[in-house]
Amino acid sequence: MAGSLRFGPFRLDLADKQLWRGEESIELTPKALDVLIYLVEHAGEVVTREQLFEALWPDVFVADHALSVQILEIRKALNDDVHRPNYVQTRHRRGYRFIAPVTRVPAKASVEIRVPETHYVDSGGTTIAYQVIGEGPIDLVFVMGWVSHLEYFWTEPRFARFLQRLSSFTRVILFDKRGTGLSDRVPLDRLPTIEQRMEDVHAVMDKVGSQRAIICGVSEGGCMSAVFAATYPERAAALIMIATYARRIWAPDYPWAPTTEQRQHLLQEIREHWGGPIGIEERAPSVASDPHFREWWAAYLRMGASPGAALALTTMNTETDIRHVLPLVRVPTLVLHRTGDLCLKVEEGRYIASKIPDAQLIEVPGKDHLPFVGDQDSILQPIEAFVKQLQGGFESVSFLATALVVAFEAG
Repeated sequence: MAGSLRFGPFRLDLADKQLWRGEESIELTPKALDVLIYLVEHAGEVVTREQLFEALWPDVFVADHALSVQILEIRKALNDDVHRPNYVQTRHRRGYRFIAPVTRVPAKASVEIRVPETHYVDSGGTTIAYQVIGEGPIDLVFVMGWVSHLEYFWTEPRFARFLQRLSSFTRVILFDKRGTGLSDRVPLDRLPTIEQRMEDVHAVMDKVGSQRAIICGVSEGGCMSAVFAATYPERAAALIMIATYARRIWAPDYPWAPTTEQRQHLLQEIREHWGGPIGIEERAPSVASDPHFREWWAAYLRMGASPGAALALTTMNTETDIRHVLPLVRVPTLVLHRTGDLCLKVEEGRYIASKIPDAQLIEVPGKDHLPFVGDQDSILQPIEAFVKQLQGGFESVSFLATALVVAFEAG
């Protein structure tokens, strides 16, 4: 089986046997999923109980009650009323009929994921690892948040697809910040300042011959990207901030950030549980129960930083406050934030957009913090529209805003 079946707000992925409502994973037992798939694939037909038994329980005696239990579970998952059904209709003494319109979406042709070659550049005595993908007409420096690992990016298909899509309309420059991933580790008592990390961006851009680039930062990477754009507008063609923040500790005029006590709780979790999928429930709730993603996220964190480095970097991020920098950004800016982000509140994106002159804010639905998890196209489409408008040389910011919104809504 391949592709997916769509009906109402639901998507039924056939390859991994998973039911989704938007980007929310709907839990069903394996046998209930099998029954649902069979009914949806035979939408409009009356499927007898005998057909279901023969197709799903061949050569096994199963009581009628077992099938009734599966149908009840399906109705509960779909929020379907047995008396006024929208999806599964009971045909008395005959069986069941799936009555909603169904659209079959074929699977996309599989694309071989090749890990780009990793290169290195010296930045003030520290070696920085970087990769370059794509040949687009404009450069984009991608700054991941918290910790990263260039080569392990590519082992998660969602992340690989996200980066490949970016590279379809830009030349993407990736790097591991000093202290993380494949770049040099640094003494834990001498963590890099934002200024040092900005010099790392300079070093990588110079090495690959990039005179000017869009600086695109995720989460903590967005803070560094904003400081870079404000400090070096001659090197920053534009700024994209995805699911980011201006301050990491609560303040009276910034009430969305966690309290000192909440941050201390995170630090304690890192001390006791580094090596596991820390923070996955906030950063990727839609796949937090997926054992494969949990395993990948835990390994990604381990490979991105040692326990001591993770603790030190998190402490450093806790002290971040770029509120005074935001009004100094003078390059075209796009701020993207999911409305239900459980890690960084959407109010933080709104705050940032309100403080950067002429910044454009696009809010998209979803709870995931990681941009490559959930509906990543809702993130990628406005980025592509933004980049194309930059290439087109639009000078009117108001016209750019209108074009972005129209392009996003057209989807």
